Amino acid sequence: MDYKILASDFDNTLVPFGEKCPRPAVVAAVKKMQAAGAKFVLSTGRAFAAVNHPGQLGGIRFDYAITCNGACVLDSKGSIVAEHPLTPEEMYALVDFCDDYSYPLQFNFRDAYYAYAGYEYLRDTYARAKGSGLACLDGEDRDRHLIDMPHAAFMIAPAEAVEKFQEKYGYLGLHFMKVGATDPNGYNSYDVVRQGMDKGVGLANLCEAMGIPLSQAVAAGDSANDCGMLRAAGLGCCMSNGTPDAKAAADRVIGDVREDGLAALIEELWFGGPEARPSGADLGSPWAALEGKA
Repeated sequence: MDYKILASDFDNTLVPFGEKCPRPAVVAAVKKMQAAGAKFVLSTGRAFAAVNHPGQLGGIRFDYAITCNGACVLDSKGSIVAEHPLTPEEMYALVDFCDDYSYPLQFNFRDAYYAYAGYEYLRDTYARAKGSGLACLDGEDRDRHLIDMPHAAFMIAPAEAVEKFQEKYGYLGLHFMKVGATDPNGYNSYDVVRQGMDKGVGLANLCEAMGIPLSQAVAAGDSANDCGMLRAAGLGCCMSNGTPDAKAAADRVIGDVREDGLAALIEELWFGGPEARPSGADLGSPWAALEGKA
């Protein structure tokens, strides 16, 4: 198969947890693949502003980015290819709910994260997650959405909060995705997007815009929010350090992120190298409250 693009998750696929950027072998492989004419697509739960830093990517310059779990697809210059922003009704429901229960809430806009509730908590949480590349602005004046609407939200709340939200606002169909582990206080982190949104939708939008079939796309990921993309791609590859659900969604399992599994996959598919074999053990995260955010 003549594959045209590689769509890669960020955390624990492109970059090992706890490290600031991809390892040299992965950087070299991605650049070699791009020089051969294939496109590199960063696919992440984060917003464009949080990943648009070549230094954070070890010098890799992505050709496209699927951001906010598929809700916004952009080219390397930040021009929108496809988007599915939250509606005002969806956004206001989240604000009202988090106000009622004092839950931290941020909205993921194209230019930055804005905390609409619990700014100090979110600021301090990101500060503790050193090396994550995440930060937020104080948006508690709640006027940023007057420019354009956010593509996603991020909420920190106990598990029962999602059920309470759905009891009141279930008709909106918002999709809550738990990311990472429960923190010591019993709170979970949730990415929130519109109904039906995931990285697979973003990948399909991108392939349509590029005029190529999904069969010519390779996807690599490691966790639950990658499952849609792994299923949608012509070849879905889960890291051997991935979660059971991601492995089940993939066509094959490849090498561990700490053993340059993505680099081996590129050498195999684009340059006829040896088959990228799975190896290594599952990895944990050094920052539990926010792990799996990519």
